[in-house]
Amino acid sequence: MDFSESDIFLLKNLLDGDKNISSSSDDDLPNTSAAKLGPADIKRSVNVKITGNQSKEEPKEIRSSDPNNIWEWYEVPEVPHTDDIHADPRIKPEYDIKYKQFVATEDVYLQMGNKTPITASCEGMIIDITMKGENKDDIDCNVTDTHLDIRSPSYRLNLALPHPVIPDSCSAEWHGKTSHLIVNLTLSREYDFLNF
Repeated sequence: MDFSESDIFLLKNLLDGDKNISSSSDDDLPNTSAAKLGPADIKRSVNVKITGNQSKEEPKEIRSSDPNNIWEWYEVPEVPHTDDIHADPRIKPEYDIKYKQFVATEDVYLQMGNKTPITASCEGMIIDITMKGENKDDIDCNVTDTHLDIRSPSYRLNLALPHPVIPDSCSAEWHGKTSHLIVNLTLSREYDFLNF
């Protein structure tokens, strides 16, 4: 089969559609007549309608104060324990958090266990709190699963713990010479069974 130059142009016109016959390379651009949608074309609605049977009024609309906000005020969960500095004039003491591991001979010398030097392999947490000028009898310590609350006449510490703990297995020691309260906490993380 021999094709002439006119046959090739006719074949090109057939494939391209109704374009004018031209040998210019500018005409070789693809047809972009179809609209393309992307993530920026889909916009999140910022209006929320609250309806109820309590009243016969029209539904209330809550509008966002700033469209650039990540969360709305009603989407942010309330924290049950807060440390309100303005309401409590007591000083927040200095504290230091350390992690500890319970190791055995096979962990140290033979390295047969799953423990590693990282904090994921730690079973305990030690919080060292400096409370100068306090007595052992004046300090009240309360530990929950996620919070540590320490109160004294001069100091107040309400600390959200970085990991959940077992409150019944925790202990505290008072060192009167250095005015340090050392709280030993046993961690209770979700995937601890993989590390031990």
